[in-house]
Amino acid sequence: MLPTLLSSQVSAQVSLVANANNNLNDSLNNTEQTQQMGKASQGKVDYLVSETDALLNEYQGLLKKTEYQKSYNEELRILQTEQVQELARVDQQIKDIVITKQQLLPLLREMVSTLEQFIKLDLPFQREQRLTAVDKLSQLLSASSASISDKYRRVMEMYQAENDYNYDLAVYRDNVTINDENLSVQVLRIGRSNLYLQTMDAKVSAMWSQEDKSWQLLDDKYKLNIRKAMRIASKKAAPELLELPHTSTLNVSSSYIKGGL
Repeated sequence: MLPTLLSSQVSAQVSLVANANNNLNDSLNNTEQTQQMGKASQGKVDYLVSETDALLNEYQGLLKKTEYQKSYNEELRILQTEQVQELARVDQQIKDIVITKQQLLPLLREMVSTLEQFIKLDLPFQREQRLTAVDKLSQLLSASSASISDKYRRVMEMYQAENDYNYDLAVYRDNVTINDENLSVQVLRIGRSNLYLQTMDAKVSAMWSQEDKSWQLLDDKYKLNIRKAMRIASKKAAPELLELPHTSTLNVSSSYIKGGL
């Protein structure tokens, strides 16, 4: 009877172990399934997070594009406003130019006429050449083929050339009629203040008197200095301090050479 009891106990224990193993296997299977479900759930979460990040980035990109578009549209609006204003200014300038052209030509004619009178009253240096230049300028103002800008430029150049005579020295050859005798002379111009002449043989030296509109003979003591001054003006000699007569320093009883250049 004892062996039977032991056999029953062993069988019961084996059955318990088998059940335990089965329960353990079930628990392991459940754990594995749970882990797999967790991995699947985490994968879905990761996917949703990735999708959310992508949507967020897209949204932020759209916001930036919207802001850029607003800024660009504002720039276009400002540019359009400026262009409208610039067109208005250009239109006004065109109208002003038309008025200026109508007013400028009479002014240029008056300037040339004034310049002609000035040359006639000025020291008689190169008078014929200067008056010829003025005459050509008058013809230019009457030429329809010349633009108003070119006419204005030429008048300004003529005025500038006349103004430059105030500040330079010059020597040039000319012919002077003295006592019905035509003499070849060298003329020395010092700015626009003094005008001297000397014959080629240096026997006759004279200075122009603007007050008397005539040539005044000079003493022989000035002969050498006038010759030196002519060489300096011609850049044939180095500058030096020279004593030359001025109209106010001449004796009023001096002899006169009638005539002009």
